[in-house]
Amino acid sequence: MNGDKYHAALDAAARQLSYRALSASMLRDKLLDKGHDEQAAEYAVAWLLERGLLDDAAYAESVVRSCARKGYGELRIRQELARRGVARETAEEALQPFSPDRAKLRALLDKRLHGDVSDRREVEKAVAALQRRGFSWPDIRAALAEYGQDLPDTF
Repeated sequence: MNGDKYHAALDAAARQLSYRALSASMLRDKLLDKGHDEQAAEYAVAWLLERGLLDDAAYAESVVRSCARKGYGELRIRQELARRGVARETAEEALQPFSPDRAKLRALLDKRLHGDVSDRREVEKAVAALQRRGFSWPDIRAALAEYGQDLPDTF
């Protein structure tokens, strides 16, 4: 029967969401990967969205909080949201209240530099590590300035 494929997709979607939270895009992709046809996957996602059981905004906020706890900067968090299939507008809204944690940035610098800013190579390594974590150059410069190291606009 034709309705069975929709129920099967809905059951599979509910099962996926019971394991962990997903964005609508990721859930749709998982349903397609599991062999459900596109119409059934779209139906399941739409059904869950209509009933508020799937909420990309709440999911994005959760990802932002989780990444911030891990010490990631805004650029890395933005990249993670895109990787997880969150729409750009939703990601921007979730990032609005986010501001890089200066204390976390300072702690990461302390860990890398151990209070010694005289070795330029070590400072460069610390800057590269912070950039990999997704901190922006202005935030890194400000943290280094607080640390006692002035850097030019381009490093």
